Amino acid sequence: MKSASSDVLAVGGPVGQQNGWKVASCYVSGSRHQQQGQNCQDRAGSFVAGPVAAIAVSDGAGSAVAAEVGSAVAVRTALLSVLALHRSVCAVTAENASKIVWFGFQHAQKQLSYEAAARGLTLKDLACTLILVVAGPDFVCAGHAGDGAVVLVNQDDKLITLSKPTNGEFANETALLCCDPNLKVNISRLDGIRPKALAVFTDGLQRLALSLPAHEPHPGFFLPLFRLLEGLTEAEANQLLFDFLNSARVSGRSDDDRTLATAILE
Repeated sequence: MKSASSDVLAVGGPVGQQNGWKVASCYVSGSRHQQQGQNCQDRAGSFVAGPVAAIAVSDGAGSAVAAEVGSAVAVRTALLSVLALHRSVCAVTAENASKIVWFGFQHAQKQLSYEAAARGLTLKDLACTLILVVAGPDFVCAGHAGDGAVVLVNQDDKLITLSKPTNGEFANETALLCCDPNLKVNISRLDGIRPKALAVFTDGLQRLALSLPAHEPHPGFFLPLFRLLEGLTEAEANQLLFDFLNSARVSGRSDDDRTLATAILE
């Protein structure tokens, strides 16, 4: 099974000092895609810079010719855009997090357009979902286009679905980058809360992780996972996610590509 740990901006490692945040992510190819001879169309990445952690996950549209390219470009561009602002213009805070997340989506959409032109493809050939999360010690902000979700747990071990799957014009239609130049990004933010841990995932895990139709988190899915991640090194956490996504418990209930990214505040 084709799998990969966190892309971490594809520049060789986490950025900055951890300062309490530990991030990890993994994406694996689903059995359905393997049987169809398709590459894994999910991607994930993250960085930690000072007190801020950022995570992005993306699922390339099944109908897109270069789905895995689209998801990779979206993740990398969104994260680099946030990092550039955080380092040189304005540090990410609860007050400006929504604007910075929106900036990340704008740049991802533009870069996908450039990438399509460079490859001689249409924009829809790179269509993908995107979830971009920035978090500090007292806030979490998520931008969301498409399916997948963001779940966090607070210091009282209460699970909260911060961002739910979003649809297009119709209930069974997934909102995608590249399909609508006026795509509305759902942005959700919680302030004044100390997040203990958070998880970001693509639709391959939705049925396992969320109770439909309200999209409430399954405690049996998240709480044991968060407890196992506590105290692990980054390498150990990435390995844990790899083993978890490839386990019979998970792979036996989802034949789609599966991506899970986590951040633990210790």
